[in-house]
Amino acid sequence: MKLLGTMLALALAPIALAGTPQWSQIQTAGWTHLSTRKHDVVGTVEVYSKTIDGVDCFQGVTTTRYSPEQLLDVAADIEGAEQWSTAGVTDAATLKRTATQLDYFQYLDVPGWTMANDRFWFLRGEIERSGGAITFHWDRLVDGGPYADRFQQVLTDHPGAVEVPINVGGWVFTPVDGSTRLQYFICTHTGGSIPSAVQGIATTRTLPDNLGDVVREAAKRNP
Repeated sequence: MKLLGTMLALALAPIALAGTPQWSQIQTAGWTHLSTRKHDVVGTVEVYSKTIDGVDCFQGVTTTRYSPEQLLDVAADIEGAEQWSTAGVTDAATLKRTATQLDYFQYLDVPGWTMANDRFWFLRGEIERSGGAITFHWDRLVDGGPYADRFQQVLTDHPGAVEVPINVGGWVFTPVDGSTRLQYFICTHTGGSIPSAVQGIATTRTLPDNLGDVVREAAKRNP
């Protein structure tokens, strides 16, 4: 999830939350093409949107020479996001990891000039492999889930920080003709008083950077 940009300052009043999309809905949704963007790392990025259960969802798609395993190595490096991500992650921790499941926490330091509070999330990620393709998708652990003590500590250490109330998304890495089709999906509401229209504009602008961050780091690790 990226910084929401200068338009966060337009936040006016609390707004009601919609439902919570499910990963199965995201996978089967009929996506609408929004734009074609150019990025200095990944080249062409196609951006798509879809409203699911009242939540604006977005998808970014590109291709890269790095393998699904190499890309997963970056995307699932939770603590490493403090270095490889340009989103502003300043604290991160893996809370539990198995071959197929990843529970984690991340804290986003939102610059003061945006007039928005810092954000954080506790998520459970699932890793699935099928025919050479790899999917890494996540959903929210409400109030920290089994990590309630850690959740409360974050609130104590960071008064005013807001837990992101809707955060469902994932990466899909699919081998195609010697390259990898890279897809990033996100359905989110950042909470607080940020209008959904502002969030949507910011998300479409920053989607290419989400993909670029992962590919840039994969290049560093696999010269």
